[in-house]
Amino acid sequence: MDILELAERYIILLQLLQTSVATTPQILAWSLGTKRAATCLENGGKHILHIPKKPFRKYRSLHSTFWSHGAGDINLPAWWHAFLQVPSDSNHFWASKDSAVALPRKAFDNAGLRFLDFLYPTQTLAFIHKCVSENTPTLRRRRRLQIRAYTSSADTSPDEPSSKHVAADNTSAPSAPEDGASGAVTGKVLPDPRLKLRELLSTEDGSTNMDQLWRVYQQARQLSLPLDPGDLNALFEKLNASKWTIDHKRTGKLLDSVAPSRRRARHYICAISASLKLDQFKIAMRIHHDAASRIQGSFGSSLIFLYAILHSHWNAAIAIWQKFEDNKEVYFGPPDIWDGFDALTLTDRMDRARGAVRHAISPFSTSAITKTAKRQFAWLLVQRTLQVRRTNFECSSQEKMLAAAQRIQQPGFLMYKNAILQTLDLAKSSPAHLERGFQLYRMLRTELKMLPDAELIKVFLRKAYVFDSLQAMYEALEDYRNTPEGITPWAYGPLMSGFARHGDFDTVNQLVQEGINRFGTEVVPRYAHELLYVCFRRAELDNAIGILESLQEKYNYLPDLQAWEILLRTYSRVGDYDGAMALFEKLVESNMRPESSTYAILMNMFARVGDYDATSILYERATSEGIAINADMLTCLVMAQIRSGKTEEAAETIEEALKMGLEVAEDKAAHRSGDHTGTRIWNILLTQYAMEGQLDRVSETAKRMQSNKVPFDGYTYAALMRAFILKDLKFIPFAHKIFKHVMPKAQVPATALHYGILMSGYQAARDYVNVFWLYRRMLTLGLRPTFSVQIPFMKAASAVDKREREQEQEQEREQEQEQEQEQQQEQEQLNQHAEGHVDEATRAEKILTQILDSLDPMELAGCGPTTGHQSNPVNVAFYSSYFPFLLQLYGRQKSFEKIAALYDQFIATTRERNPHLETSLPVELSSAMMVAYTEAGEHEETEKFWHLAFEKASKIACKADADTTQPGWVLYKYRFLLALPLTRYMISLQAMSRVDEIEPLFASLQQAGFQISSPNRNKYIQILVQEGRNLQAFELCERELMDGWPGWAALGALRKIKRRLLLHWNPKSWEIGRRFPTYATLVYLAGAYRDAQGMAYGRGTKLMKEYDRVAPRVVDAVVKMPNLMDPIQKRILTR
Repeated sequence: MDILELAERYIILLQLLQTSVATTPQILAWSLGTKRAATCLENGGKHILHIPKKPFRKYRSLHSTFWSHGAGDINLPAWWHAFLQVPSDSNHFWASKDSAVALPRKAFDNAGLRFLDFLYPTQTLAFIHKCVSENTPTLRRRRRLQIRAYTSSADTSPDEPSSKHVAADNTSAPSAPEDGASGAVTGKVLPDPRLKLRELLSTEDGSTNMDQLWRVYQQARQLSLPLDPGDLNALFEKLNASKWTIDHKRTGKLLDSVAPSRRRARHYICAISASLKLDQFKIAMRIHHDAASRIQGSFGSSLIFLYAILHSHWNAAIAIWQKFEDNKEVYFGPPDIWDGFDALTLTDRMDRARGAVRHAISPFSTSAITKTAKRQFAWLLVQRTLQVRRTNFECSSQEKMLAAAQRIQQPGFLMYKNAILQTLDLAKSSPAHLERGFQLYRMLRTELKMLPDAELIKVFLRKAYVFDSLQAMYEALEDYRNTPEGITPWAYGPLMSGFARHGDFDTVNQLVQEGINRFGTEVVPRYAHELLYVCFRRAELDNAIGILESLQEKYNYLPDLQAWEILLRTYSRVGDYDGAMALFEKLVESNMRPESSTYAILMNMFARVGDYDATSILYERATSEGIAINADMLTCLVMAQIRSGKTEEAAETIEEALKMGLEVAEDKAAHRSGDHTGTRIWNILLTQYAMEGQLDRVSETAKRMQSNKVPFDGYTYAALMRAFILKDLKFIPFAHKIFKHVMPKAQVPATALHYGILMSGYQAARDYVNVFWLYRRMLTLGLRPTFSVQIPFMKAASAVDKREREQEQEQEREQEQEQEQEQQQEQEQLNQHAEGHVDEATRAEKILTQILDSLDPMELAGCGPTTGHQSNPVNVAFYSSYFPFLLQLYGRQKSFEKIAALYDQFIATTRERNPHLETSLPVELSSAMMVAYTEAGEHEETEKFWHLAFEKASKIACKADADTTQPGWVLYKYRFLLALPLTRYMISLQAMSRVDEIEPLFASLQQAGFQISSPNRNKYIQILVQEGRNLQAFELCERELMDGWPGWAALGALRKIKRRLLLHWNPKSWEIGRRFPTYATLVYLAGAYRDAQGMAYGRGTKLMKEYDRVAPRVVDAVVKMPNLMDPIQKRILTR
């Protein structure tokens, strides 16, 4: 008798004792069999039911009111109820082999008892259901099963069991439902759980109850109902897509429950993915090994391969890679283990490749993987990483990866080529990648001594041309010449165009001759454009005309419209307006018809100098001839109006242009880059208001642009920044805010123009720290310094040197005063003072030398919004922008030998291209030389440079077709062009006792169209006072300057008076046209008035009355002048 049968006897005995059905003989018979089994049952029950040694309390019954919510409607087998309760019907007894009481087998079916499934864990409940659905022999074999039922029959009396828990018919088996599910003995048909499972699997909104899904699957499984393959696949996908850990665990159990013959590749993929999400790499490897032994195709190799690489399981990754390579031919379709790896970011791939290299060269590895296999795998990883294109990455990551790869073997040409192509693909969005790509290309040529192939040279040349790198284009040209094929037909185009843009005439001419020899005269028209264009870039009109005549003579070349337009632009560049108009008339007489672009070139020529009359005549002529008015022509018209002083008319023209809806760029790319008609036209007006310091008008114009939905570009923000700085230096933080926050938010890149504006503002405010910081940042970002950047940088460096030297002098002066050696101290102070000034200029000169050594003048002139400098040729423009500052600096320091040396250097540098340079110096350079010679006392030399400046200004400022012998021939834009040299010339005239010539000089200049600036008149009044012509000085100040005098009360506090009356003598300043007396002028006049008060009573009184008569406002300002006792007042009023 086994233990299970003893347990059955014991239970039936209890039932007999509690009922009146059993007779006494039956009880005695059962007791004899049970008595000797009592001891055995107690010990065996511990093994069957796993009863713990320490007893625990059991609560099997709950209050009856708890079951009023329908929990009692759960169906369970009838025998389960009989096992826990004492039924009143003997038919529910269990029968053993020796028992006279028979229990129908129907009690083991799912009918009768109800119990609480929600109180059981999901797996336990499914296990119980499966067990109770099997027959008694199967039940007996599960000896380790412990069943604890929590029923809802607490309110049912043992003597009166509920009819819900008793089978309606214990003698006949219930009929099976049509769908195959188990039914109740009462005939009730249970639903097929597979239908519910399919319904749950069909939800795609992510709202699936995963616990319910798993419970339904368990019910179908315990009923031994096979799932449809599609439902099984969907169940795997649902569990794998879940974010909960329990569902990932269920995926593995689901795979275990599927028979090996029914397992598919998708099942393995989901199981491997779930194991990897649980970081169970070893289990995932076992599943992968099982899949590899059973099926063919893709079964999660890419997933586990990626996981192994990411978590540095290099031996496993190499084993999977080798297995994959050995069995490629047996795979279905195109599966690839690299799919997951290729989905990583490029930076992550580079880091993983470095890790593979470290593993390959590590001496501590003890795996069975060979060293060769490790190196091959690491090398393959590096190569696959370098083949990725158009994906962002850090340049440092690629550099580290290549450095690590060199520890395996020396990278060859193919690896360097892939690295270069990979880096240059990102050059458009990142200057760092462009620089890195060029660096790798040069490493390939110099360090590895390898010749790039044609494909690599083409990519390199394209980037060099787009990003305007002259050095890179020279390298590409050299490499092309070293290849067996030579320069390709395509390469001639960017090479000639790039060198022409930089003004390299010799190289362009050589390429043209070589191309004509190779490809014949068919290429002459296209190559002629490049030759003419390089002459335009160099501002060499004579050379351009000579080239055109030579091509006509040698190759019978007939210039097309594009050639005519390039030649017109060259005329415009050098300022030969008469020649340009003559060429235009010649073009009109030919068979070619001018187009909108042709008129735009001529209109731009006159608009740049502010000749509105000539511009409007061309505009009307184009309209009358039926030429379509494009945006360039309209922009030129607005520019001419603004530069001729007709700002309000220009605003009206802009409004009309926006109503016309003219657009320069139709494509989105050009629109994003700022090539927009409204933007360009509005920028002209905005810049004009900014240069005039009209911050209110700038703000109003910007708002109008926004209301008209005109996009802002870099020049728009530059105008806003300039407006803040020119209005007041205290507004520099607002300009910096635009630069630092507004422009990046608008995705507008900062250029050298924006850096130059900020640096000029900080230099004027004497904040030299920010000047140097901006310059360093600009170089770090790879931006090329321009004129607007170098000038404030040089001035800041000189000022810092001067301040440091003054501090040293002050310290030395204090030390010398303690030694009581006054004469020696004074001499040493003078020597040190002179040395300090020389040091100041030396630093600026050193900076200039560095600029000259690092940048090609032709390269500088060929970039930025303005090529060269105004109408100066390319080789003159560069030096004429820097030398004036140095010459003025040395002139103030009386370093005349250095001035002569710098001037000779300038002449020697530029005479090669311009033999008549000494007679056509730029106005800026002539002004600088006048400053130097005035300080040196060489007034005759000063007068010579004045005449050179006047001659040059006459050529630049003359209107088209104007007669210089008639009044008003000077363009409005250049009315103050001679302001600075005129001041120096007046000083020289005073020194030469020729003050009487100043007044006629003013008259002749005004008759021509030049205007006498407020600084000029202030200086002239001071000269008159110094010469004793006080009445004339008072009268001139009253007539010319006092209309703009605000009064002392309007100037505010005493500490602000001097600063507000200081007028910078900058010919480009918008304040130069304002007329009011400067602080120094009023002090001079106050000194003259005091001298009159100190004269004898009769003479002094008469003179003061004369002052009051001719200049009452001047006298009032002089009398009410506050006593500041500053150096100017001490020098003039206390003499």
